Amino acid sequence: MSGFVAVHVGVGYHRENLRPQYKKTCKTACYEATEMLLDGCNAVEAVTRAISVLEDCPLTNAGIGSNLTDSGTVECDASLMDGASFNFGSVGALSNIQNPIQVAKAVLEQQNKGLLSLGRIPPCTIVGKKALDWALQHKFNYVVNKKLVSKSAKKAYRKCSLQQMSASSSTKLNSSPDIKKPMLLDTVGAICVDSFGNVSSAVSSGGLLFKVPGRIGQSSIYGAGCWAQNSAESYRPSVACTISGAGEYIIKTLFAKECYRKLYQEYDCISALPDLIKEQFLDSPYLKNVESKNKLIGVLSLKHYVADNFCEVAWAHNTPSMVLGYESTRKRKPIAIVSEQLVNKSTQDKECIMASENVNNNRNLKQINEECIVASEKLIKLNFGS
Repeated sequence: MSGFVAVHVGVGYHRENLRPQYKKTCKTACYEATEMLLDGCNAVEAVTRAISVLEDCPLTNAGIGSNLTDSGTVECDASLMDGASFNFGSVGALSNIQNPIQVAKAVLEQQNKGLLSLGRIPPCTIVGKKALDWALQHKFNYVVNKKLVSKSAKKAYRKCSLQQMSASSSTKLNSSPDIKKPMLLDTVGAICVDSFGNVSSAVSSGGLLFKVPGRIGQSSIYGAGCWAQNSAESYRPSVACTISGAGEYIIKTLFAKECYRKLYQEYDCISALPDLIKEQFLDSPYLKNVESKNKLIGVLSLKHYVADNFCEVAWAHNTPSMVLGYESTRKRKPIAIVSEQLVNKSTQDKECIMASENVNNNRNLKQINEECIVASEKLIKLNFGS
């Protein structure tokens, strides 16, 4: 049996001149993760490696190059979930660590060892200064803040600082910074199924630009940023998903867990993802006071059918673009694409065009929502073979 990995570098608007570098990073992450799968590593190890590659790229909002807090520091969130054990490990507002996902993995692995001394339950989430202390105790290297700050992150921070200083009214002070930069939202993510049929998912993020120190987003929260669950029945799918977008709103809807439920229950990913986004996010009662323009989200998911031995990967987003990549251990050639939102030139309405390989049910889903329509989604069926 073969394995499969898919990654993304967040949703938003990705500049044309930077897209080749984003795609190259996605390909590298997929290649290194599939190399690990071929060496016999499990899904948790593979997604950790994939996310580490994304964190090391200064273009992504994770690890090196993360957005800065209003104090000028890097504070990262990261988590991963093991579909075999259902264990979850995360860190929040973690400073001075280059690869937060590796610390989150260590948190997860500690749970696999059972209770701590005196019968204490091992934590699944550690945040702030104590997360750094825990990481250092577990032999992770301390990295000074300036080595995690990219030129673009520093430039954006300075613009925010100047705008705040020059604001002449409380209204302007409380408004969002008008930064002329790519609109990129939060999380990078990875999903995987290994040669044993186990699934895993992982996310990592530097959070919002100019955020309040100590703020944590969906990348630290159980059920919000990622989900992975092996099926207990061979004829039902194992599911893994990773979520990117407006963190506070994703937390309020526990979107990753809802994504799992929807994909597990419904066979057709083509209709399941846009229906999910409409029902559980755009029309969520928990977000009834949120303007539609601020309800931004992206989903990358996979369903693995053990009995039929094939995997489906699907994604959806309601932002201008989403850059992602994927690779199977059977076909050692990583693929990276830019998924873009489509606009009907005659009406200037956003449209959702659902496309698939080997599935003849492409259809226009413009009617999903008049204000915030799901962007293009693609479904790929991968037959792993024996």
